[in-house]
Amino acid sequence: MPMPVDGTAATADQMRTTMAEARNFIAESGVYQECLLKEVEDAKSQAAASGQAFEPSVEANARAKLDASKKAQEKVDVTVNNAMAAYKNAHSH
Repeated sequence: MPMPVDGTAATADQMRTTMAEARNFIAESGVYQECLLKEVEDAKSQAAASGQAFEPSVEANARAKLDASKKAQEKVDVTVNNAMAAYKNAHSH
């Protein structure tokens, strides 16, 4: 997760870097979330193909990781947007 930046004290370059890091983090988190969902679907398919019951804990664990990842994305988004608002406010004069 990208480090938070103080928008009131950041330079333009620091803000650009922070924004890029946030976009990358959010994109990579999206890929991670897709992998978690695929892992569950693969486990379900494998269980069905082998005639065995699907273990619900596999899905529960993936859902917990998915929720945590989404919360991290939201936190980064809010933090970066707040930093950008503070930057614009501090540098608009």
